[in-house]
Amino acid sequence: MKKLKSILIIEDEEDITEILKIAIEHSSDILLSFATNGQDGLTKANIEKPDLILLDVLMPGMSGLELMDELNKNEILKQIPVIFITSRVQRSEIQEYKKRGAIGLIEKPFAPLEIVTRIHLLLEENEQLKKLNP
Repeated sequence: MKKLKSILIIEDEEDITEILKIAIEHSSDILLSFATNGQDGLTKANIEKPDLILLDVLMPGMSGLELMDELNKNEILKQIPVIFITSRVQRSEIQEYKKRGAIGLIEKPFAPLEIVTRIHLLLEENEQLKKLNP
């Protein structure tokens, strides 16, 4: 039996969350959970240990970059792949996202089909890496 994959979406903009939810829900093998701010996202990541985190960079309170720093302090959570969602895609910012450990970047506005395809590829890739490095 195939294990269901889980994605934690941490995004403060309701319209972006809704677009992601609609696009991803069509994939029956993915379970979604949501957080609207960094602190709630950190709590849910600790409890749920999702297979992937989609993380908004600019949020009130704890930003996505600050949350990424917190994830990196935890040996288990730092292994969860993170894709940043942002409208800030200047070269220096992209380098900062990668430096913090993000495995990918989705630029706002985005095409929902592109996100679903990238998510599936990243989850498969991560699964293969786990098999190679148990």
